[in-house]
Amino acid sequence: MGRGRTPPYPAHREWTTSRFWSFIRGALRAKFRSWPPKYHAKAFASRAVQDGVYKTGRHAGEPKYVNYYECAECHQQFRDKDVEVDHIIPAGSLKCKEDLPAFVDRMFCSAEHLRVVCKPCHKEITAAERKKK
Repeated sequence: MGRGRTPPYPAHREWTTSRFWSFIRGALRAKFRSWPPKYHAKAFASRAVQDGVYKTGRHAGEPKYVNYYECAECHQQFRDKDVEVDHIIPAGSLKCKEDLPAFVDRMFCSAEHLRVVCKPCHKEITAAERKKK
């Protein structure tokens, strides 16, 4: 199959250790997608805009406003599909069971430890974090 030791879990003997922890990391990241503080962080960065006018709420009969989010890095406005929620303190790596508690604590943090950034800024931030390793 691949290189590396097999994990000590009998049901998954065909998986390498790396593949097993990648699977766990992916499952935790999938659950982060529905983590409520993530949506609180987005709400803090949200601005409803119509014709260049900011609006914080919508009342019956008013025209629909489009939500824009301010990037925490470049401070430009972006639509929802163009932003991502970033951890201020990176979640780090998850390569063994000893890494699990710290990874979960950093992954599932409060909204104060999250920020909304545009996709280009997030790509740069992630590349810089990986380069530090």
